[in-house]
Amino acid sequence: MQVLWFKRDLRLSDHLPLFEAMRNAKHHGLVLPLYIHEPTQIADLHTARQHQLFVHECLDDLHQQFNAVGGYLHEELGEAVDVLAALHAQFRFSHLWAHQETTQRAQYKRDQSVAAWCKSTGVAFIELPQNNVQRAAHCTNPHGEKVSFQAYLDRAAQEEIKNPAGRNLQAFFAPRLPQELNRATVPLAAGVDKPLRMKGGRAQARTVAAKFFTPVKLKSYPFSISSPLKAWNGCSRLSPYLAYGVVSDREVLQKLNALVNTVHGQGDAPLISKVEDAARFFVDRLIWRQGYFQQFENHTGLETDAFYANEPAETNEEFLSAWQQGKTGFAYIDALQRCLFQTGWLNMRARATLVSFACVQLGLPWQPVALYLAQQFLDFEPAIHYGQVRIASGTSHFSQMLVYDPVKQQLEQDPKGEFVRRWLPEFDTPNFSPPIVDNAESLKQGKARLHAMRTNKLL
Repeated sequence: MQVLWFKRDLRLSDHLPLFEAMRNAKHHGLVLPLYIHEPTQIADLHTARQHQLFVHECLDDLHQQFNAVGGYLHEELGEAVDVLAALHAQFRFSHLWAHQETTQRAQYKRDQSVAAWCKSTGVAFIELPQNNVQRAAHCTNPHGEKVSFQAYLDRAAQEEIKNPAGRNLQAFFAPRLPQELNRATVPLAAGVDKPLRMKGGRAQARTVAAKFFTPVKLKSYPFSISSPLKAWNGCSRLSPYLAYGVVSDREVLQKLNALVNTVHGQGDAPLISKVEDAARFFVDRLIWRQGYFQQFENHTGLETDAFYANEPAETNEEFLSAWQQGKTGFAYIDALQRCLFQTGWLNMRARATLVSFACVQLGLPWQPVALYLAQQFLDFEPAIHYGQVRIASGTSHFSQMLVYDPVKQQLEQDPKGEFVRRWLPEFDTPNFSPPIVDNAESLKQGKARLHAMRTNKLL
């Protein structure tokens, strides 16, 4: 028997470990698809209840995908090594298939423990790369050469995506195990669900993609990403589905490519030019995404390590609480936090503004800021999250110092106050509190502190 381990890759389409496990079924045995609810990972401080429920919705959808091809998904509760050891004692499976993942330290250590267990037991643990992330010398093309992401994109746009939908693959799956997990026994992650968050599952992802990949939506995309008002409907909103592997980057790229080809077929030259420009703009963001992954793969210390000798270390708990609750007296900052608390989503510039204000103007260390936002963002993707937090807090190796003045941002991104009034109803009332710091003075002091800090690198 072979085990196919699902983690943050909750789909069947464009799933290389699934394809390889099926292809090798004749030689290595039937395939048991497995998802493990791990108490240690559920209790990890990055994990919130909204993430857990989103995953459950994705798993429900994945069950339906498996049923449609004659298979099933087996769920277990326990630590990964313990679950795999129990299955191995019962079935003596020979191969464990999974995607290689670039994720936070807790999950990476879990993967290392699984690899060590496999080695000690004689199970072949085969982790296949994704997103063209290069780990050591393992992510190469058939000629042994590392592949640039641009080359990967060019190839991905043309390659046929392997999708088992519409086929009967029952003969490849191991018999259904008699014991089925009752999800009511799974420990609850911390926090509460968000009432306006996006729902999980591939069916939901397809609906979201269908709304975005139209000529009208795509050509307006470059002009919609900075304002939280426009971004709500102007961005693709696919980030949670990419974060949990409900869709792959190659699938998104091919959707984009298909739209551009459709517009070309209509022969409208001005529209073609605008859509092509917007498509390139979108692809640039995919390239940035992969860059964050590769950076995190190469520098895992982004999650934990100080890069400068005198980074802020003490947390002003009063400031941190006011920032978290959206009670700083800065209308734009408070509205962003209130929106995030309800929805689990903000556009990229809004995220950077929150981090910049907290770390530069309030002088908070980046670590509690990063951890709180990880819990709040439904689409928390460790590599992207820590990369962006370190840049916006001024604690990365990025040469340019980016500081976002919240007053200026409000004037530029919400000039009529529509966003602020939507999420901060007390804004125009006597109940709205005064700012907890002076904007001009805190910016001046914060920038000076950053300049002094960045002259004292540790690394």
